Amino acid sequence: MANISRRKFLITAAVFPLAAIIPIQASAESSVVHELQGTVTVNKKVLTLTSIIRSGDEIMVSPDGKLVFSIGEDAFLVRGGSTLQVYAEEGGMLVSALRLVTGAMLGVYGKRKTTTRIYTATATIGIRGTAVYASVMPDRLYTCTCYGHTDLIVGLDNADVIATHHNAHVVTTSKSGNSQMKAFEVLDHNDDELRMLEALVGRKPIFDI
Repeated sequence: MANISRRKFLITAAVFPLAAIIPIQASAESSVVHELQGTVTVNKKVLTLTSIIRSGDEIMVSPDGKLVFSIGEDAFLVRGGSTLQVYAEEGGMLVSALRLVTGAMLGVYGKRKTTTRIYTATATIGIRGTAVYASVMPDRLYTCTCYGHTDLIVGLDNADVIATHHNAHVVTTSKSGNSQMKAFEVLDHNDDELRMLEALVGRKPIFDI
């Protein structure tokens, strides 16, 4: 059963510049572009099926587009209208951090010893080897731990989110800067997409094992 244990979650959000947290690292030479729809650019240059996504790259997907790619043991589906920055550890076998500026992304992650983080303007999601969907909207962040264990961090407070088959939440921010998390229904992603991504890196979702 999915469950969540958390401390007080009505807090003032503190947003830190990503550049102060994540150093630019080595190229992700193990990246593979699996599917392209619409117009996708990397650092304002058009992405092709033979392109390499490198650490520090900024990916932009047109509103009618879609991108599916993998880096080492991690695989991602990026929705139309998304802007995403990718950082990979040296050797390119694991993604070390992501910054989701706009739009939505589904990702599956290989097991790791260190925490990979998805940074958004509203909250930070810490990942240790799991599957996560995140969607950034002007006034809220929707996130689902599809399976595994994540840390959902807002300002100085955090929640442990554990799931075997989808555990979704919305984090909203008021005009005064206060943020609050609440459980929510599963939206805009599905099990077949998770199966597809896991297959790209030679795995199955835990609910199929």
